[in-house]
This record gives sequence, structure tokens and C-alpha cells, in this order.
Amino acid sequence: MKIRALLVAVVLVGGLYALEHTSHKPKERTEEALLSDTQIGLRKTPLEDEHDLKLQNYNFHKNPPGESQRFERAYENAPPMIPHDTAGLLPITKDNNQCLGCHMPDVAPTVGATPVPASHLFDFRHNRPTPNHSVSDARFNCTQCHAPQANAAPLVKNNFKPVFSNKKLEFRSDFMDVVNVGVKDLTRTNKSKTNSK
Repeated sequence: MKIRALLVAVVLVGGLYALEHTSHKPKERTEEALLSDTQIGLRKTPLEDEHDLKLQNYNFHKNPPGESQRFERAYENAPPMIPHDTAGLLPITKDNNQCLGCHMPDVAPTVGATPVPASHLFDFRHNRPTPNHSVSDARFNCTQCHAPQANAAPLVKNNFKPVFSNKKLEFRSDFMDVVNVGVKDLTRTNKSKTNSK
């Protein structure tokens, strides 16, 4: 009992000593170490002040669909940019998607449009093709990935140069052919384990 009381007393005294000699005060910041919101990022006006904000005037391509020139993809299997005017085509909903009138695979070749790739006609949630060869529910909102191209100069220099494994991939996708490259097929692994037992 005396040993237990002695241990408790030592722990209490040690704790009080540590509290007394340890500084929990945060270090004071100096004003010169702080950066204002106008010193960081690309926007040079205060974030709280919309009065002095001047937006750049961007001109989006005004060529109608069918009269525009395709852009090279940013990288292999990247979503292509929209090279034509989107006036009258937006907003896109599941029940009203004007893009599909030209970009469905059965129509695209006749109008000279880029066809929707096979990955858009596949239900990845259920691992099967979509019913009636329709666009997947997860892919109907085209502008979620595809954006109209503007004549905007880059704000930051970009030295990235895409490397395509095949010249054709500059303007088309082979995503469905490569989606499982490098992925282990666990169904085969599990079957072999079951067979070895």
C-alpha cells in the first residue's frame, strides 16, 4: 500500500513539474510572414471584393456543329474538347440531350461527328453493356467532362506534351480496350485458390 501511494505521489509531482516547465503558448505570428489573398493565386483582387474584379472576355468558337475542326486530345483517352458552338444545346438533362442526335455511334459517321465511345455505352456499376445500346446513366451529362474551347491564352505556362501510343488515339478513345490493363483479375485468383484446396 505504501509503494502504491509513493508511486501515485511521484506521478503527480512529475506531472505538476512538467506542466509548470512546458510552455503551451502558441508562437506569435509576425505580420510580414502572412500572405494576403492578392499575393497568391492568379486572381489579383481581394476575394471579398467583387467590385474591382474584371473578368476577361473569352470568345468561344461560334462554328456550328459540322463546320468546326476537332482538337487533338490533351492526353491519351482524355475527354475531347467541344470544337463547336453549344448555343441551343444546353442545358443537358437525362431526357433532353441534343449531343446524342449527332454523336451516337450509328449516326456519327453519316454527319461527320465523333462517335460516343464504347465506354459511354457500358454500365460500369453493373459491369454490363447498357440496355438498348443507350448512353449510360452515369454518362449522359456531356459537359461534365467535355468543355467548349475558348480562345483564352493560358494563365500559366504549360510544357506538357502528350504522348500517344497510337496516332489514331489523338482523336479517338480506346478506353474500353485498356481499362483493365494492369488490374489483377481477382475472380481468377479466387478460382485457383478454390481449385487447389
